[in-house]
Amino acid sequence: LTDYKVRVLDGKSATAASVRVLIESTDGTDSWTTIGVSCDVIEASWLALVDSFEYKLIKDIEKKYHKFI
Repeated sequence: LTDYKVRVLDGKSATAASVRVLIESTDGTDSWTTIGVSCDVIEASWLALVDSFEYKLIKDIEKKYHKFI
């Protein structure tokens, strides 16, 4: 995790406003950004974090698979 940003998408909705969380991640070689959106900042953060881990795992599997082709 290299950066974490939270943005309120609709400030007029007060406590019912949706938030967008952007997480920037790196493995030391590659970098990627994932996004989570929810009315709950913790849920939006969790969604972005899970997507970040899934993205990294999928990319690692693809790299490993392409070595055999």
